[in-house]
Amino acid sequence: MSTERGRHRSLSSFLVRGAALGAGVAAVSFARRWLDVVEVQGGSMAPTLLPGEWLLVERRTYPRRPPRVGEIVLAADPRDPTRELIKRVAALDGETGLVSLAGDAPDASTDSRSFGALPVTSIRWRVIGRYYPLQRLGRL
Repeated sequence: MSTERGRHRSLSSFLVRGAALGAGVAAVSFARRWLDVVEVQGGSMAPTLLPGEWLLVERRTYPRRPPRVGEIVLAADPRDPTRELIKRVAALDGETGLVSLAGDAPDASTDSRSFGALPVTSIRWRVIGRYYPLQRLGRL
């Protein structure tokens, strides 16, 4: 009887581990589809964001609602659409579907003041937090 009990525990342990593994695979699949990480490259968003910091970004928000003034976003660079810019939403015109972006360090930023407002569809990601360096960990 002790052998049967041991086998039963093993089966139950196997099922629990399998469920945990399945949940982990689902979480990674969700994360790869909706979340990403990016490294800050320039100083246009200082002091809020500094070069070398790593950000967590997500793409699920904007298909459901327009960006909001004050949010930090990644948008296609109108000068080179293969690149992305990290900027703050400065203004949004809901009627025309245009958004103005600005860096927090105006003297170091190339933004809507130089290239104009962008179509809201050029916004690809919303910055949700900084995870590195740990001293500056937090939501944005």
